[in-house]
Amino acid sequence: MDTKQTALHSERPLRAGKKKFRFSVSKALVLFFLLFYTVFLFFPLYIVFITSVTSTFEITGNTQFIWWPENFTVAPYGQVFSMDPNAITTGVPSLLLGFINTMWMTLLPLVVGLMVSGLSAYAYSKLQFPGREGLFRIAFIISIVPLGAFGVIGYMYYYTLGWVGTPLPIIVPGMFGGMGTVFFLKMYYEGIPDSLVEAAKIDGMGKVGIFFKIIFPLSLPAFTAQFIFGFVGGYNNYLGPLLYLQGDPMSITLQLVLSDVTNIFRGDGMENIHCAAAILGMLPLIIIYCFSQKYFIEGIAVGGVKG
Repeated sequence: MDTKQTALHSERPLRAGKKKFRFSVSKALVLFFLLFYTVFLFFPLYIVFITSVTSTFEITGNTQFIWWPENFTVAPYGQVFSMDPNAITTGVPSLLLGFINTMWMTLLPLVVGLMVSGLSAYAYSKLQFPGREGLFRIAFIISIVPLGAFGVIGYMYYYTLGWVGTPLPIIVPGMFGGMGTVFFLKMYYEGIPDSLVEAAKIDGMGKVGIFFKIIFPLSLPAFTAQFIFGFVGGYNNYLGPLLYLQGDPMSITLQLVLSDVTNIFRGDGMENIHCAAAILGMLPLIIIYCFSQKYFIEGIAVGGVKG
């Protein structure tokens, strides 16, 4: 009997080992579609990058697409700034001016709005007051109304206030936060034990102190995820500046510069400069994501599980 049991136990690892090498059609299809999607996603980026490191002489001398340049060059990246005609009139290259304007128009409302949303989510999740759940439902229902429904009304409102032609319509609304961020942070906060909050109250800590010393540090991954989402949205905002800045050359944003790059750099063989400008415009997003990737993934994963 012991011999048979020993034989059975010795066969099980072999059988289990064989399953590891079994071909699976479903896994092969998943890998194929993932590979196809990756190539499909990065192929345009490859075209832009290759064109940006190709010389003007090689571009003008070829009638077909250049898959791999004969001589790599970074000269187009310098020409983005040195050959910009707007640098003569304004004193600052268009791409640099657009980047500076985009950064402060994005970061100022984003940081303030995140704090407002964080405090609002803290009130909805950890504080007790009459009508809390009803007020949250009303705010959530209002937030799901399409923004396009308020487009014309918003423009007329800002025009009446005299804000059109200034960055105020882009900055001020963002300072009030967003209901989507409140909803996400509220779900995250609900995963924080109430015992920590109660212990802080016993120690004499106030509501504001509890938020900044307990809730906020524990929710840093969630705030980082929302910061990245908000930064990408603000950084890529094109319609807002187009409507409200009214072509002010000193208030131009990066997306407006990139959309008009073919007019800024005119002439044959300028495609490499156009692509170099696009690559430079993408760099801040890539850098921010690389440095905050850990917190971003943790915030999304833990927030989804807690929700």
